[in-house]
Amino acid sequence: MGKLRFFAATVFGKAAEFLLRLLTGRGSNTPGIIALKICPDFLRRIKMPPLTICVTGTNGKTSSSNLITTILRESGKKVINNSKGSNMAPGLVSALLQNCSLCGKTKAEVAVLETDERSSQYIYPYFTPSIILCTNLFRDSIVRNGHSEFIFDKINDYLPDGTTLVLNGDDMISGMLGEGREKIKRVFFSVGKTEQSYTEPRNEVKDITVCPKCSRPLKYEYYHYHHIGKAECVSCGFRMPEAEYFAKEVDFAQSKFIFSDGEKEIELPFAAGSLFNVFNSTAVAAVCRQAGVSMETIAQSIQDVSSKTGRFGKYTVGKTSVSTLLFKDQNPISGSQSLRYLDRIEGKKDVVLMVTDPKITKGSEDISWLFDTDFSALSSPDINKIYIGGARCADVALRISLSGADSEKINLFRDYEKLGDAVAKEKDAAPSLAIFFSLYSAPLAKRLEEKIKLERKDGDFDE
Repeated sequence: MGKLRFFAATVFGKAAEFLLRLLTGRGSNTPGIIALKICPDFLRRIKMPPLTICVTGTNGKTSSSNLITTILRESGKKVINNSKGSNMAPGLVSALLQNCSLCGKTKAEVAVLETDERSSQYIYPYFTPSIILCTNLFRDSIVRNGHSEFIFDKINDYLPDGTTLVLNGDDMISGMLGEGREKIKRVFFSVGKTEQSYTEPRNEVKDITVCPKCSRPLKYEYYHYHHIGKAECVSCGFRMPEAEYFAKEVDFAQSKFIFSDGEKEIELPFAAGSLFNVFNSTAVAAVCRQAGVSMETIAQSIQDVSSKTGRFGKYTVGKTSVSTLLFKDQNPISGSQSLRYLDRIEGKKDVVLMVTDPKITKGSEDISWLFDTDFSALSSPDINKIYIGGARCADVALRISLSGADSEKINLFRDYEKLGDAVAKEKDAAPSLAIFFSLYSAPLAKRLEEKIKLERKDGDFDE
């Protein structure tokens, strides 16, 4: 009976996928939903590729999984990836349906699957990934995820024996996954101290402040950002294991660093001069080395995928240098790190915030995360004007005012169309413009960009 259900799920799932592509021209997770309705243990019954890599964590999942896919394809492997679907069980099933026979045998050598942290219980009990990468764990979307410890348990409780964990050795939360499990191999990646690292605590949220072993205070040799850094317990001496894979000599001006696997070293690029992306590239290189990809192949094929995913962009319109950056709604760590990019833009700059608006977009009405986000970059004297859009613009304005931003520079627009007109037609515009948008406001940010290109194009447009 189980085989019949699986066969029916495959047939109907493939038919749904074909019809959706015919009618809409794109994929979705609907085929996966249909397949799982018919056969709830679809993921147990399908024949997975010999190498299956799952990528999870609070920040960096999409960039890392796409970059791993790029490198493995450049190395000559046929790879399944769920970049065009969701990262929950139906999205994984949809991606597999597109690349399997009617009898359930996948037509690829590798599957790289981005997996939602909370979906661990619906994924890992059904198959054992060869490698699971966890990029990091932070507080994220309090309505859905509660706290990083809650998410840690969701992942840790369902880790399958026989997998290899690739973990962040600078994160005392995600780095504890799988500890004490003899049948799980754990390897670590780490980033050495950089010019952006600091030794004294900052006014940033930290999701771990005490030792995970004895609950006594942690002493940091240096912080990278928030609780990420090199720490040791002042009481019991606990510290994270030594990393097998290591990034050093990070050059933010040239967006490159040295990656070491303990034997060889190569120079690798990272995206947008962001420390976030140093960790992503290091994690990706670590996974690829675990998968048997040579250092030379990694160096030749690694590339910046942030612009391809629409999460970062930089171009010039007339006399204005425009930067666009994803600012994840409900995610204070992502928001704080995105705002740090302002420090890398020289001279006067205007800033647009399209970061929370449940009435126009699909965001949550909870705004407590705004008060965990570090907006201090907006208090710089180099900030010319700040434009805030949406129904919650006054709430955002209050928050950034509390961070020291000059209220005289703040301009509020409940109507995004009016915000677009004001920004595009601004006569006293700064030479640089930074647009921060949430996942759900991305279409609104695109419309704003189109207006800017139309109104400010008094020279060649260079994308």
